[in-house]
Amino acid sequence: ITGDIMRMPGLPTTPAAESIDIDEDGNITGLF
Repeated sequence: ITGDIMRMPGLPTTPAAESIDIDEDGNITGLF
């Protein structure tokens, strides 16, 4: 329907938000 989607140049293929997680103690990991 929408055709090809172009990504912005310089961005990685996977978003950084996919690496953010919360461990069993409630600590947030993967932000930096």
